[in-house]
Amino acid sequence: MLSVEPRLFVDVALGAVILALALLVRRTRMRAERTDRMRKMMNEAVIHDLKNPMTSIMGCLSCVLDDELSAEQRRKLLSLALHGCKVQMTLLETLVDTNRLEHGELPLRKESLDAGMLLEECLNGVRGTATHLGVRLEENISREFPARIRADPDLIARVILNLLHNALKYTHFGGKVSLRAFVEKGRPQLEVRDTGVGIAPEHISRLFGKYYRVEGGDQTSRRGSGLGLYFCRRVVEAYGGTISVASSVGEGTSIRFDLPALAGTPVASGLPALARR
Repeated sequence: MLSVEPRLFVDVALGAVILALALLVRRTRMRAERTDRMRKMMNEAVIHDLKNPMTSIMGCLSCVLDDELSAEQRRKLLSLALHGCKVQMTLLETLVDTNRLEHGELPLRKESLDAGMLLEECLNGVRGTATHLGVRLEENISREFPARIRADPDLIARVILNLLHNALKYTHFGGKVSLRAFVEKGRPQLEVRDTGVGIAPEHISRLFGKYYRVEGGDQTSRRGSGLGLYFCRRVVEAYGGTISVASSVGEGTSIRFDLPALAGTPVASGLPALARR
């Protein structure tokens, strides 16, 4: 039986350690570079998303200074400027609250909310956009769905609105976006479904990651900060729930999540219809 020289053994072991360290350093560097690229992309997207509304606001306000405008023209211009301000405020709130959620610094209120009213207010908040884009908006609430939830009204509404706006953004003229409230396996759920462009399988697992944006195809002209869905996941998980996505390219996307601490009588009993346009 051949014996291995001690020095040769040490050299081999040392070489293996050096190789392992080199691979570890390389992976760490690649991870850092990827994170840095994502941050740069996010910064560019945020600047883009802030610049566009600001340009619109400045243009509207410049026109308002024109003495020859009618009262109706001034009203429309001021309405556009106000909308631009709201878009900017939403993005800034998402940036701030995402950071607070990550560090556990955002207190979660648990107020008793009328679920039907909450859903209707969210749908009303996007009806104008849906009409402008030529997308049909539908609501479907099952009779088993509870009437009240205990949650932060602002955060839950922002999650729903974010999902609705996303669905509308990627749905073509003549398509449909629906908000469905139901109970599955004893757990109340909300689902936003669209008939839009869909998401390729390779993007699904990373969709709720921070800064992640789907690129390619129809997505390239539609920029975003990459924080919207990440913010949604953070809020849902903060309440102990889960959020998931199912999608097929060219057929549409469905995103659903658990609602927190629900109680009460079925909300559908107080509504005139289970499905409304």
